[in-house]
Amino acid sequence: MNNKLILGTAQFGSKYGINNSAGKPTEKEVFEILDLAAEQNIESLETANAYGDSIEQIGLYHQQRKNLFKILSKFKNVKAGGLYELTQNSLNKLQIPNFEVYSYHSFENYIKHPYLKDELLLLKSKGLIKKIGISIYTNEELQLVIHDKTIDVIQFPYNLLDNHNRRGVYLEQAKPNNKEIHVRSVFLQGLFFMNEGSIPVKLIRLKPYLKEIHSFCKKEAITIQALALSYAVYNKQIDQVLLGVENREQLIKNIESISDLKSAFDYINQYINVKEIELLNPVFWK
Repeated sequence: MNNKLILGTAQFGSKYGINNSAGKPTEKEVFEILDLAAEQNIESLETANAYGDSIEQIGLYHQQRKNLFKILSKFKNVKAGGLYELTQNSLNKLQIPNFEVYSYHSFENYIKHPYLKDELLLLKSKGLIKKIGISIYTNEELQLVIHDKTIDVIQFPYNLLDNHNRRGVYLEQAKPNNKEIHVRSVFLQGLFFMNEGSIPVKLIRLKPYLKEIHSFCKKEAITIQALALSYAVYNKQIDQVLLGVENREQLIKNIESISDLKSAFDYINQYINVKEIELLNPVFWK
């Protein structure tokens, strides 16, 4: 199952996540994480120019190690005619010949900059990118892009709260439309690990759902970590699962926690149905 994981690198370039207490890792810690990922058959990393110096960190690793990862990246706020140069510069920094997936950073970029579609297709024809992707949030956005034949990969949140009850019907539509599905936010930026008293006031209305999930995990003697990660990894309709970590030890624990918890997955699908869907988008947490 490890090759179904994509290691996110937003943490490499900045402090990321609502429950991140460690901050940005050092270069040594980044190398330790990437060495372990390679050893564990994790083949892909996700980065972006918006992730601080994440691209430079990965490039330095590629320069000093034999391990070359497949790289998925995102772009935003690119002027007409500027995508080719941006792509070349990023590939040079990463010391790789092409991107596995190159994605619109948001649905807004996709709508507001229609000229980028032709530039992406040109990059694809030149072999600089293998697949064109998009990162979206809402089901409305998902419904619109799922029929766009130029989009190969769709990435969106999927977790114990933003779950099958909200996303299932679109997952079922993905394969008939030749779409590869990647999911992110499996831990909802660390919200699942926060103590009840530490949950921000803005997210108070999510407490009953979180309490229900934690109570179930305690009763079944499984960790929230195992349930949250495995819930996405064991979904056969999902092709890749994006996972971010702050250090090597976290990555080890995450990998070791993955297991088939079918009865627990069924419980989530039956009993966790969030009504306050606006709270599932971290954009509105600030």
